[in-house]
Amino acid sequence: MLKKLAASAVRPFDQAQPIPASVNHSREFLEREQQNIFMQEWICIGRDDEIPNHGDYLTHDISGVPILVVRQEDGDIRAFVNACAHRFACLMPKQKGSARRFTCRYHAWTYDCRGQLIRAPHMEMKLGFEPSQYHLRKLILEIWEGFIFVSLSEQPATCLSTVLEPLCEQVVGQFDMGCYRTVLRESMIWNANWKNLIENFTESYHVPMVHGKTFAQHNKPLEDYICGEDSDYYCYHRAAQPEESGPGAAHKNNTRLTGEWRRMMVDFCVFPSHLVTLMPDYLWYVSVQPIGTDQMHATWGVAVPPEVLDEMPSNIYQSWLDQLKSYMDAANTEDKELVEALFRGTQSPLLPPGTYHPLERNLWQFTRYLSRMCQ
Repeated sequence: MLKKLAASAVRPFDQAQPIPASVNHSREFLEREQQNIFMQEWICIGRDDEIPNHGDYLTHDISGVPILVVRQEDGDIRAFVNACAHRFACLMPKQKGSARRFTCRYHAWTYDCRGQLIRAPHMEMKLGFEPSQYHLRKLILEIWEGFIFVSLSEQPATCLSTVLEPLCEQVVGQFDMGCYRTVLRESMIWNANWKNLIENFTESYHVPMVHGKTFAQHNKPLEDYICGEDSDYYCYHRAAQPEESGPGAAHKNNTRLTGEWRRMMVDFCVFPSHLVTLMPDYLWYVSVQPIGTDQMHATWGVAVPPEVLDEMPSNIYQSWLDQLKSYMDAANTEDKELVEALFRGTQSPLLPPGTYHPLERNLWQFTRYLSRMCQ
């Protein structure tokens, strides 16, 4: 399987074929992905504006490791394994919340926001017990453009901001995603391999056929899409919509964007599993995790620039938010059927060779990334 993947990855794009179907269905290959990718790489767990105050926290899971990120008193954010230092019960079960003290429900061991043990009932009965030796396990965290990334590796192979510098400088930096305010955070489970969703998100060839109720309404001709430069760390494509105003265009008070960028859409993937649709009036992100070969979990959210929210009357905010969620739910529904169909189709041991459309160059880049990481 690794040989097939490597053979697919070394082909030039004009001769490339789709990723070998068998990598979607092998338990052994999934274990390789978990060890070589998800236990080593930078994984997005949310946005920093979701936890603005001291004690605010988010939880997440990466490759079976429960994660807890907490806003500190000095404004920094720290990440920990979300497991008590006593007998490892999951500490905080809720997806998000706020607390200055984190108490294990099992034996009431209690930690402060720095992960330090401050209370361990009746442990004075244990001779020589020293609370300072028992604290939450720390993880490495980096914030990039408003997104919180965590690595399970003690020594990540890359500095995230460094390897993403070309993407930021040339494309997405001018949007200033860090100023966008999160308005939605949801999750979903689909019956497909995690890579199927990555493949789907990183190409827009399917948009006119699949997204008639949502994204296709922006009326961007496929001929206008531009695939970005090749990279070992990310891929993207972009296209400007025809309209100068309305949905998908910059607000009149947006002073960050100029020229065609005021109506530009950028779809990008930070490998392995952070997906973003970025537009002048909102961004939609998806962070994907495998559950098994045949299921994936995705956390997704929407954030909106401040100039859009600042001008919105408070009495229409909820109805606007309800409409936005309905729109995103519709887009997800449109994709779900086809992503699951892709998984089902690749179960077959008998398939034609397959090929790529020119707008699917990003899938070829992802194949090369996957091969490099899993060899």
